[in-house]
Amino acid sequence: MQSGEVIQSLGGTRAVLSLSAKVLTCLALIASLPLMALQPFGARHKPTVEVHDEAGVLQVEAVQESLASLEFRDEVDLEVLTMPRVDATENFNAAVLEWARINEPDWISAADPNYWADGLVVLAVSPEGRWVGTYFGEDVKVGLSIQEEIQEAGKDSFRIGDWAGGLEQMAEKSAEVVGRPVQGVFERIVLPTVAMAGGVGWLIALVAGRNTARRRFAAAQRHYSSVTGDWESTELLARTIPADEPHGAQVLVRFEWFQKRYHELTAAFNEFGSPRGAAWFARGMPSRAKDLEGRASELDSLDDTIAHASALLTMSSTWPEAWENEKGPVLEDLASMDTMLDSVDDHGVGLSTSGERSWVSAQRQRLDMTTAALQARETTPSAALDTLDEMSNEIRQRVRDLAKRALDADTSADAEERRRRYRDSSEADLQRAVYSGVWLSSSGRGTYSPSSTIRLNPSSAGGSADGLPAGAGSSSSFIPVAGLVTGYSSASSYTAPSSSYSSSSFGGGGGSYGGGGFSGAGSSSQF
Repeated sequence: MQSGEVIQSLGGTRAVLSLSAKVLTCLALIASLPLMALQPFGARHKPTVEVHDEAGVLQVEAVQESLASLEFRDEVDLEVLTMPRVDATENFNAAVLEWARINEPDWISAADPNYWADGLVVLAVSPEGRWVGTYFGEDVKVGLSIQEEIQEAGKDSFRIGDWAGGLEQMAEKSAEVVGRPVQGVFERIVLPTVAMAGGVGWLIALVAGRNTARRRFAAAQRHYSSVTGDWESTELLARTIPADEPHGAQVLVRFEWFQKRYHELTAAFNEFGSPRGAAWFARGMPSRAKDLEGRASELDSLDDTIAHASALLTMSSTWPEAWENEKGPVLEDLASMDTMLDSVDDHGVGLSTSGERSWVSAQRQRLDMTTAALQARETTPSAALDTLDEMSNEIRQRVRDLAKRALDADTSADAEERRRRYRDSSEADLQRAVYSGVWLSSSGRGTYSPSSTIRLNPSSAGGSADGLPAGAGSSSSFIPVAGLVTGYSSASSYTAPSSSYSSSSFGGGGGSYGGGGFSGAGSSSQF
């Protein structure tokens, strides 16, 4: 093979030269760290992990497996604890210590019971009390500001109910800071370390960007191939959709958008070409591949929508599957309303939720009756879809009304601030929400594809197509109520800022250990 052919197989002269320059720069930055600064970073240890899910909010094995893959500078015993029934006004530190003394006495130092055991790192959270705490053995303890950083690492996830994600983020932050050496002279240590980190980060970014671009491009090709392979059948199915039926007309408007976007996507694939070797490391390649993937995935979803619309509106043999998928957003909204009713009850504001619970149950029965009516041909697909529209609007209105009544019934010292927070956040939370594709009820769990429903929602392909109707039935109408529920939950759980940070004891946060003199390192705060 000639040298020119080799260069071309590697992505071309320009791509090879550009990548070479980037790699050499990364290596130069990495090599700038003196050997004296490398020693503290030599050894890495995987932690011993135990998960104590007292609150019942985690998938224990998954969390344990995830945390076991972390690496610490020191040998640590990483303990995760979720605690129920710790009120926001209680002393979380005391609650954790009491639990440890009863359930895990090995967490307490045998040499000095006023301290945590050596090597111990405890990450604790109370979903109900919205507490998060971090506790350390004397040989692995970190300062209060670092403890706060660890707690802050998980709070965004905790605020949206992602308990596993928040704990994993806290563990990752702990692995980063526990055992970290004290910084030395700025010129000898800090700057070379920053340079090395920059070099490593850049190199990782180069490799990660290349891998991301290739992965996204491969996914884009799969979606595009699926759309292309189904092109003729999609056109045939679109012809069966009644244009004089409002829901069918809406899908046909999106189909016209689909046809236009398909040709635009074909041109985009041709422009992207077939990168090789160093060409994958070019600047902007990940974002270009991501754009292709998003556009191709959207078209792939829309041909499923067309198939569902054809099946349901013509009552072909596959209409039951299309109808089950169509019920998904309503069932998910009802599940979200169940969650909100539980939240209202948990906050104990004295508001009865029995009437709303009966209404939710009646709506599930209404769905079953509509399904039976379709099966018996006692109603039309168009009327059934209209029923879903009505139910979506009713659920949203009832959730809004329930949130307002619950907040108005709150007579606590934080009530006014909670109402203000809800007013300020509810619309923003609503606009960010998307359907998850999963619903839960007392009868079980179901899944569906939000992006392929006939009725529009924020995940609908072609939801921004020109010519779509405004108002009821538009993508802006059927936004999941989960955003409203999140807004209420966050606002109603607000309490005036408090924390219990302490360098040597757990006396903060409202109380002490009852005179026991416990002085182990740790702290807690609320989210």
